[in-house]
Amino acid sequence: MIIEQKRLSSLETTLFFPKRFPISGVIYYNKEHAPLTQHIDLLDNILSCGEVESLLLTENFIYLQSTDTAHLEDIEALTMAEISEYDFDAPKISMPSQEHTAAQIKLILKIIVAPFLQRDGGDIELVSYNNGTAIVHFLGKCQGCPYAQKTLKERVEKNLIYYLPEVREVVLQ
Repeated sequence: MIIEQKRLSSLETTLFFPKRFPISGVIYYNKEHAPLTQHIDLLDNILSCGEVESLLLTENFIYLQSTDTAHLEDIEALTMAEISEYDFDAPKISMPSQEHTAAQIKLILKIIVAPFLQRDGGDIELVSYNNGTAIVHFLGKCQGCPYAQKTLKERVEKNLIYYLPEVREVVLQ
């Protein structure tokens, strides 16, 4: 099985699955603030190493942040082994509503949206999230761009709604 890997920094990596992971919604874990509420053997095994700072699991990828640079390669190897052994044809796992949607939005913006904007000298940040509405702020060359509204709806909003169904709308501040 071929797993596409994208190293984001010395502490962060994203592994893209060759086919959709059988999950509805998103699972988010943060060592200090968001304990794992939905137990899946794959995640339990990854987190058992004790060196994962945060994790975001979607049906398309898993984002991992290590506690320090020395352990990132070990976490990647363990995760790739777990993914290779996982039964992707298992029934979908239904997720309860997420308590940490704002943190999840920030990760989706960082992993999926920001690289697209950064190619043109721009960036994006989450201002706030409330009752299904995410308020974002464009940075750099994206500020005042004549295509900002189109980018907001076609790139930002579509990705956030796709990965986080609880997000219903994205507006620009």
